[in-house]
Amino acid sequence: MKTLLSNRLIAGLAALGLIGCCFGAEASDLRVTIHGVRSSTGSLMIGLYDSEEHFRSAIAHAGSLGLVTNPSRLVGIAMRAVAGTQSVVFTQLKPGVYAVITFHDENDNGKLIKNALGIPTEGYGFSNDAEGFLAAPSFKDAAVMLGGHNKTIDITLKYPRM
Repeated sequence: MKTLLSNRLIAGLAALGLIGCCFGAEASDLRVTIHGVRSSTGSLMIGLYDSEEHFRSAIAHAGSLGLVTNPSRLVGIAMRAVAGTQSVVFTQLKPGVYAVITFHDENDNGKLIKNALGIPTEGYGFSNDAEGFLAAPSFKDAAVMLGGHNKTIDITLKYPRM
């Protein structure tokens, strides 16, 4: 029966908390591959979020709390940066809508460094390679839907021009 439901219906039911209890939906794995890490200096910080509110909170506090210690995250990961491409897998995620934020913490302070205008000075990226206009993208633009099947997404880091 689950295979007959549209992705939109699955997302709606998941948001209401109904899909797990009513359809026995399976957990999924989300593999995130991050491209364009420019150096092996510092750490790669990755946060997984399950709502617009949590996503916005993470963006607002990335410069003060970082992603790993921000209580709005569903999962936060810090790993040594390795130039090139790195991957991480989030396992056993219930069906629903998620978004990923990542940044290259080159100075290894756990926080996203921004200039006086609030523009990041370290590499950053979002799921779906989402971009905002003069601001971070919306949760909707970065949203990745999981519905019982494993998924792989790619994020390419954007580094500001110096």
